[in-house]
Amino acid sequence: FRKELPLMLEKLQKRKSLMQENSISYPCGNKVFIFKDAGDKFELEIKD
Repeated sequence: FRKELPLMLEKLQKRKSLMQENSISYPCGNKVFIFKDAGDKFELEIKD
């Protein structure tokens, strides 16, 4: 995971993102990666 996350984030920077309050979503292939601000941490949700 530690090796793959920086590569994934680098690829996602080039894509158009969908912004919602306290979260950001990145579509990638058939999945949507949703990063949410949860107080003093971030949560990652992956939807098919």
